[in-house]
Amino acid sequence: MRTAMNSTHPAALELQDVSCVFGEGPRRVVALNQVSLVVEPGELVAVMGPSGSGKSTLLNVAGLLQQPTSGRVLIDGADVAQLNRARAARVRRTRVGLVFQNYNLIPTLTVGENVGLPLELDGVDPREAVLTALAEVGLDGLADRFPEEISGGQAQRVAIARALIGPRTVLLADEPTGALDTSTGEGVLRVLRSRIDAGAAGILVTHEPRFAAWADRTVMMRDGVIQS
Repeated sequence: MRTAMNSTHPAALELQDVSCVFGEGPRRVVALNQVSLVVEPGELVAVMGPSGSGKSTLLNVAGLLQQPTSGRVLIDGADVAQLNRARAARVRRTRVGLVFQNYNLIPTLTVGENVGLPLELDGVDPREAVLTALAEVGLDGLADRFPEEISGGQAQRVAIARALIGPRTVLLADEPTGALDTSTGEGVLRVLRSRIDAGAAGILVTHEPRFAAWADRTVMMRDGVIQS
């Protein structure tokens, strides 16, 4: 594994004093409490901690799916809060790849259509990029299959291919191996690791120390705080 690249360029992902608070009064929950985290190009950070510690909220904020209550999120040095809605949506669609444990594939679309959807939304012909992305995850020849026709391990690799397609600089994976056997899980992480080594930055949420070992460093979360 390589360590983060030394560069004068800004970090691929930076969270600065990010807090997320849900509800009010007795139902008030502090999901993130002034969390700061920097992930450089070429670096994979594993995030571990008990259920309810804020790991998934951290990923949602980093992936621009959840607006923080306070603090800043920077992608390639750009403060996302300063972007208008259309520009922020484009950054999320083109620069950030998200991999979820439950795959989030659209059942009525083929494997190839699922993978190519981010480019389709930008008006780009995805066909060549789809074939490249599927080959990268070892799924050549499955572009015309539907999600119900492939295994769980293959579905997870389709989700990774979708996250990798296009000029992604930040890859976020939420328990991507949780529903997979050890061998398939390691195959999924090998694909993720190869893209990180090629220059992307990544966060991997996992409960498994053996999968966290694929990362360059591991941070622990508890009660919405990254513990030093």
